[in-house]
Amino acid sequence: MKMRLLVCTIVVAMFAFMGISFAQSKIEIKVATIAPNGTPWTAHLEKWRDNLLKASDGNIEIKIFPSGQLGNEFDVLKQVKRGRITSAGFSAAPLNASFPELTLMGTPFLFDKVETHDCIYDTQLNKEFSAVLENAGLKVLQWQDGGSVNIYAKDDLTDPVSAKGYKIRVALHPISRILWSSAGANGIELPYVETPAALQTGMVKGGESAALSYFAFGLSKIAPHLMLTNHYHQAGAILINLNQWNKYTSDQQKTIEDALPNINEMRQSVRGAGKALITKFIAEGGQVHELTAQQRAAWKKLVEPNWPKFVKELGPKAEAMWPKILEAKKACE
Repeated sequence: MKMRLLVCTIVVAMFAFMGISFAQSKIEIKVATIAPNGTPWTAHLEKWRDNLLKASDGNIEIKIFPSGQLGNEFDVLKQVKRGRITSAGFSAAPLNASFPELTLMGTPFLFDKVETHDCIYDTQLNKEFSAVLENAGLKVLQWQDGGSVNIYAKDDLTDPVSAKGYKIRVALHPISRILWSSAGANGIELPYVETPAALQTGMVKGGESAALSYFAFGLSKIAPHLMLTNHYHQAGAILINLNQWNKYTSDQQKTIEDALPNINEMRQSVRGAGKALITKFIAEGGQVHELTAQQRAAWKKLVEPNWPKFVKELGPKAEAMWPKILEAKKACE
């Protein structure tokens, strides 16, 4: 009798222990982003959250922190590397600042079509780019879309000759520097958030921006000429701390990745939103300039001779990756 009681007690204890272990197996993934609610980027994360909650029967939950609640992107990237923040969705800016191999994909006027850019990320160099981030302790869950970058100004700059000596806001990265130094502009480096004030005071008269940011920050009201140069395309990423990722089981990893919405949905959303804003801007009297093939070729002619200098200044890692990007470009075209 005592033996049966002992066995029953052990069995009950085992089930109780299993119940506690199961409860503790629930996963919460905190995902940071600077994107505000209502944007294509947060909508993408919300769909991922909902898909994952359903696919995991409620055992894997994503908690989204939008609008930079956990800090700016550069600080958040450091925190994800250290494991203090599990995951985050990033724009191209912090990735370009930290990984010169990825900066190369923003070489001004390297790609004539955005589809070539997409193809390289999706197929040709997907593994190579992912490995670059894994070496830094980061797992790429999905590449993201930030939209094409165009030139805006208080005047028409479709002809690159007009940019010579022009007071331009230069972004704090080498892509912007090589563009405007090639054009001979009077460049002033400024953070993006300081640009509206600088335009209002006349400190600068133009710059470059993706369409969504151009309208969201009110730049269209101060510098109403938008030149559709599409001189480079921005690709961010959803990243997760690699050590944390390796703690998940293979089934959990698969569930997390499979729940991500298709990247082409995001691309269509971001690009569609940009086109809709431009169409509305034109209807309201905005000056949108679609470059002719000759005008775009003139811009490219100024920048292309400086590509080797751009690559060299990025360092040995970029120099090693550059031939692979050129080969991938040919394959994708």
